[in-house]
Order: sequence, then C-alpha cells, then structure tokens
Amino acid sequence: MRSAQQTKAAEQPARETMDWNTYFALRKTRRNYERAFMAPCALLGLGSAGYYFAQKDFDPTPIFGMDQIIVYGIGTVLAGIVGLAVGPVVGNMVFRGVNSKAKPIVDKMDKEFYKHIVRNRADPSSNSARNPIPDYYGEKIKSVSEYRTWLRKHREYRRKAKFYVGVD
Repeated sequence: MRSAQQTKAAEQPARETMDWNTYFALRKTRRNYERAFMAPCALLGLGSAGYYFAQKDFDPTPIFGMDQIIVYGIGTVLAGIVGLAVGPVVGNMVFRGVNSKAKPIVDKMDKEFYKHIVRNRADPSSNSARNPIPDYYGEKIKSVSEYRTWLRKHREYRRKAKFYVGVD
C-alpha cells in the first residue's frame, strides 16, 4: 500500500506537464476572455464618465482654453479608451480565477513557448515593404501545425532577407 506522500509525488509530475494542443486551447480561451471583457469595460468607462460629467454644473469659464462641454466630451471618450485598454487585463484576471489549477502550468508553458518564439523568429533588421516580417511575436499561432507553418515562414523570410530573393 502506498503512503499519501508517495501518491502525491507520483501525481505531481503529471500535473506539471501539458501537451501543446491543450496549451494552445487554453491560450485561445484566455484570448477570448480578454476580448469578451473589452467591450463591457469600455462601456463601463464611457457610462461612468458620462454620468459623472452629466451631473456636473456647467460654468461658462473655459478649461484649458476650451469650452467645458468639449473638455467633458474628451474626458468621456478617454475614459472609454482606458476602459477598452483595461478590459484584457480584467479578462486575464477572470481567466486565471476560473482556471486557477492550470495557472502555474500555463505560466510555465507561456515562458517555454516564448523561448521557442525568440529562438526561431527572424531578425527584424532586414524588414522592408517588399519583405515584411511575418507574425513577429507569434500571436496568430493557435495550434502545433500553425507553429510549424510559422517556423517555415520565418525560415523563408530569413532566406529572402539573406539572399534578397524578391519578386519585382
């Protein structure tokens, strides 16, 4: 009969590994969470700023040399933009809360994936309008087969940049 410590030790390595397809599925889910929270956060920023500025009394004195209604409108739009920028952060936090058990594994896989990207991506110093660098950060990679395609595109980019094989 196994002791509790031996059972935990046997289960530990199994939980610390994840295949790449599962990682890419979780990565896609995380990105969907981030996208889903962009619009509500932007609307919350717009609505709260609009409500705040609608409650203020209008004074005929200018602010920064402009009419107050223009400054309040700019402030409302900026609050919406800030909400739009905060949305992915909130979405990522919600994703991490929902998938808290997988969080350390996903973080480890993120680091490993980023190392693969940095090691295999092409040098951007030879970037040009005729030969643009393809997906430099690997943001469009959603599966292992797309990763292989990404590798082929970067090898082709390096070859074209080195030997200047372009289409005129």
